[in-house]
This record gives sequence, C-alpha cells and structure tokens, in this order.
Amino acid sequence: MLEEAISYPTKGDSGIARLIIGGTLTFFSIFLIPAFFVAGYMVRTMNAASRNEEEPPEFTDWGTMFMDGVKGAVVAVVYGLIPFVIMFVVGFAAGLTGSNDATGLASGLGVLTVLVSGVLGLAINYLLPAAITNLARTGTIGAAFDFDTLGPVLKSKEYITAVLLTFFVAIAIGVVVGVLAVFTLGFGLILLPFFYFWLYLAGSYMFGAAFGRVVETPHHSTEQSATPMD
Repeated sequence: MLEEAISYPTKGDSGIARLIIGGTLTFFSIFLIPAFFVAGYMVRTMNAASRNEEEPPEFTDWGTMFMDGVKGAVVAVVYGLIPFVIMFVVGFAAGLTGSNDATGLASGLGVLTVLVSGVLGLAINYLLPAAITNLARTGTIGAAFDFDTLGPVLKSKEYITAVLLTFFVAIAIGVVVGVLAVFTLGFGLILLPFFYFWLYLAGSYMFGAAFGRVVETPHHSTEQSATPMD
C-alpha cells in the first residue's frame, strides 16, 4: 500500500500540475476559502480510491468540490465537538461539587475529564477518515455516522495499516521539511504546502483504498444488502 500511495499523487499526465494546483491552494488555505477546495478534493480522492480508480480525480466541477469540502468540515466539527461537550459537562459537575469539602473530588473529576477527552480525541482522529470516506461514497453527511458500515472498516487490518502508514509518512515529511529549512536558510519552507498536499493526497488514497477493500468484499456486501424476512 505504501508504494502505491507514494506514487499515487503524481499519477497520470497532469501529475505535476495537480501538485502545483493543490500546493497553491494549500498555501492560501490561511484565507479559509481555499481550504474548502482542498478538503473537497480530498473527499473526491477518497471516493475515487475506494472505487479502485487508478489515478487521482481532476480539478473540475469546482462548485461541487467546494460543497464536498464544506460537508467534510461539518462532519469534522461535529465529531470534534464530542470531547469538548464531555469536558464541559464533567467540568460543570466538578464546579457544582467544588465546595471546600469536595475539592479533591472536583480535582479528580478535572483530571478524569482531561484524560477521557484526550482518549476520545485520538479515537475521533482515528475514525474521521473512514467517516469522510463513507460521506464521499454516498454524498450524504449522514453516511459519516453510519456505524453499521464504519464498524467493520475501523476494525480491519487494511484501515489500521493505512492509519499507521499515514502517521509515519507525516513524521518523515516533517523531518525532510525541517532539514530543508535548515540547509536553505528557511527558503525550503516555501515547499511546505506542496509537501503537505502530497501527504494529504497519499493519505486520502490509503484511507479510501482500505475502505474500499473492506466494504467491497463479498461477505460485507452480503451483510449490507441483507434485509429482514417476514
């Protein structure tokens, strides 16, 4: 999977142009609007990879791509709110019990809140790519919360491998960019958006391909299509 992911961003006749467009959009993502186009392109890429399409999608139909990015952002925000809601609820409870004779209990609840929220944050980062891939395949936000479909993917060896590979590739790119920044007196940082767009594209391919391999298996397809009999 790693070898395929590394070569995936530059596949096709427009590979270099794709990186230039994507890297430029990533560079200007500080102005927010370009970030939705980048996110929408990644949603489109996850869909393509999950359907075993050999090359990344083209930069076309920009309106739809923007809306796909908005949908992906909505899903990320909803999932991201979960740890904060829990922190607020437990923090509120700790405040109610925060009298002088219950200071220890309040402190314990505070520590527990931070730990639980941290674990939930890691879990959400783990499942979010699968959720967005399912959104990409169906076009509906509700699909990002369809755990009947997401469950087998999240437990699969293919998806776990994709998560680990993306993590280690991200670390490697960070090291490369750091070395470039040092030896080029900071000018190498200009390439940072292009490196990260390449990483986003490679990661989207790995997540999408892993998702497709799980949901397209005959066993899973049979389960998904089965309906209760009267």
